[in-house]
Amino acid sequence: MASESTFLLAGLLFVAAALGYLFARYGEDREENDPEASGRLNSDYIRGLNFLLNEQPDQALEVFIRMVEVDNETLETHFALGGLFRRRGEVDRAIRVHQNLIARPNLNQEQRDQAYFALAEDYLRSGLYDRAEKIFIEFEESSKHRDASLNKLLRIYEMTHDWEQAIEIYLKLEKRGAVDGGPDQVVHYYCELAEQAKDAGNLHAAKDMLSKAIKRKADSVRAQLMEADLLQEAGEHAAVISMYSRVIHQDPRLASEVIPRIARSCREAVGESELSSILSELIAEHASARDAIALAAIRDEQIQNPVALDCVQQFAVGHPILGALIDIDHLTHEDPAVRAATMARIRTALGRIAAQSSRYSCTKCGYATMELLWQCPSCREWETVVPNQQLALAAVLS
Repeated sequence: MASESTFLLAGLLFVAAALGYLFARYGEDREENDPEASGRLNSDYIRGLNFLLNEQPDQALEVFIRMVEVDNETLETHFALGGLFRRRGEVDRAIRVHQNLIARPNLNQEQRDQAYFALAEDYLRSGLYDRAEKIFIEFEESSKHRDASLNKLLRIYEMTHDWEQAIEIYLKLEKRGAVDGGPDQVVHYYCELAEQAKDAGNLHAAKDMLSKAIKRKADSVRAQLMEADLLQEAGEHAAVISMYSRVIHQDPRLASEVIPRIARSCREAVGESELSSILSELIAEHASARDAIALAAIRDEQIQNPVALDCVQQFAVGHPILGALIDIDHLTHEDPAVRAATMARIRTALGRIAAQSSRYSCTKCGYATMELLWQCPSCREWETVVPNQQLALAAVLS
């Protein structure tokens, strides 16, 4: 990843290139028409750039703002400067640049719109969502900024969990073929509304939102999982086993998340033999299933299925560190009671490690969390947070 100094240098080179272009284009005319103004502009440019190079952004900002007052043709340079401040997280300075531009009476409408749009981006970056929203809404009728503004509004409504508004904006963008994100994100909006309805005790509304989600995408893993959870909570255990199994076959990464649900319904409805068959079939189809089953059993003490416990044993024995610490003789002892006691101790130890390990991580940015999130709070991508397939033993031992 580029360092802060590298990023600053790149930004300065960009600003310098923009200003150099303006000087090359307009310098001769200025020298002929107003030599004094031309010299003042070049002097201000050098002073401003020098302040930036010496990490004195406030002084540089004052100089560049005065340059705008002197010369209208440096407008794009100031947009570049404001964008640089925003990307570096110096949003207050970016806001000041763009507010100063908006205050200029001699901007044409296109320039003024560009300044307002940049200011809205500053507000969005700083978390002032209501201010950003107000400006982006005004651009819904703008031919130039409409699609970009709608996508920014979509982001705001995601950040503020205003899912109904998000659906409305998404459908507008979809009609225009201008959605920045993937085609599945609106499915998650319906699922989010279903979660809210469920938490409020309104199961009818929750089912209605899930129906809309499944109508948009019949094989949505999240919608199917939520639908099965609702049925399981209603006591329809036999019906949901196949639904949960379908989710695992569709996305094996979720196996350790779904297996405890299957185990619960098997205990309630069909017995351990059915669970053994499901787990054995899963192992035969997916090479990574053993570790997922082991992790599920480590985290859920109610799982006592022999196939699952065998996976726990293989997980522990096959681990490069744990395997060297385990008493293999006791695990393979002829006395079943000794084997069971040894397995119980191993399982307890692994459970303690699991409790201190990040349970999920984002496949896109690496964000780690202890709960399953359908949208990564770091990179904002949907359906990239999945269960980890290993225990973070190194972090626990350090």
